[in-house]
Amino acid sequence: MPRFMLKPSMRVISDLSLRTGAAILLAAVLSVLVGCASDPPPPPDLTPQAAAAALSQIWAREEMNHFKVTFHSDDLIECGVKNDLWKLVEVTDKNGNAWSTTYRLTDRGSQIVTAISLKESGRGHEILLKGPYRVEVNGITDGSQPGTKNVAFRWDIDWDRAPQDLKACIPRFELSGNEVALFQLDNNNWKFASYLNPEDIQPPADSGPPPTETISSPLSH
Repeated sequence: MPRFMLKPSMRVISDLSLRTGAAILLAAVLSVLVGCASDPPPPPDLTPQAAAAALSQIWAREEMNHFKVTFHSDDLIECGVKNDLWKLVEVTDKNGNAWSTTYRLTDRGSQIVTAISLKESGRGHEILLKGPYRVEVNGITDGSQPGTKNVAFRWDIDWDRAPQDLKACIPRFELSGNEVALFQLDNNNWKFASYLNPEDIQPPADSGPPPTETISSPLSH
């Protein structure tokens, strides 16, 4: 049976074709790999658990944990004085002349709250708290700017862990409130940025998915 042999010129052309094809294939693979490497990874989901944990870490460092409550009580002032939480002091001018009096925190009182504004009338007492808190994340929605999320949550004093001095005079049912936290994407991680005022919250251009489920979590002081 006759055998067919490639001429030298045809063999060279065949080798060149194989090499050219291999080079094109390699270039295509490298192009795909480089393209994939240059694309940033998608941002992680901001879950209620992650948002609660981030707030917990901030409050544990004594940062952004001062929430104000306003309430009425006829016996709050007397109870606090009796328990050495605050005392009546004179307010003086630069010459040392007394012109008014006010209630100020004692060293003991400053361990449980941040500031007070107490009214002799018993109406409209203001106390700036410092925890410890529990948090309930009510929903997470897209912020008004790209790479932002609005986290709506409810906070309340963790009564089981609250100091006895706090429990002695301040009513438990008044120690709660609602806030909205702004989270921003930083190095592909969601980080707490600030609290938002209700008038600052604007709906995003695209409403996106519905709010996430509610989750409760005890947080450290």
